[in-house]
Amino acid sequence: MTPTDHDLLILPMVPPRGLLEAILAEVRAVCADRGIADCHVTLDVADRHVLQVDPATVRDILAGLLLRAFENASRPVASSDAPHVREIVVTSVEHADAIELEVADSGPPSDRASDDALAPLVAAVGGGLSVAACPEGGRAVTLRLPHRRLRRRAA
Repeated sequence: MTPTDHDLLILPMVPPRGLLEAILAEVRAVCADRGIADCHVTLDVADRHVLQVDPATVRDILAGLLLRAFENASRPVASSDAPHVREIVVTSVEHADAIELEVADSGPPSDRASDDALAPLVAAVGGGLSVAACPEGGRAVTLRLPHRRLRRRAA
């Protein structure tokens, strides 16, 4: 059975920068409640970038990534005697078929296990998630999300 036009639902266009700005205040409030130190956050996400994904799901993913970045950036870095600068940098890069959002923090390198809970949500929007150590310290989590996606409506 092939889908007809009325069986397909086009997902809304979501600008990640606006979503990140809205989520940031909420994540900072959660961090304050949990006693997690505040960080300097830089959003280097282009206004022109848009995602065609379920807004609630991508909101949950981004909130989870930001919260983990705050947690990691507030952890002490054992390899340095210098004062620890708590910083998070969020960047975006556009590719032909996807947009990558990278959330990098200044904390110690950490394992991927803390991000595995997000894997089902990332898979639900057709994305991918990778974690890498930053050369200057900390870690970078890259979320790759498709530009356009069609979702079948239940019959």
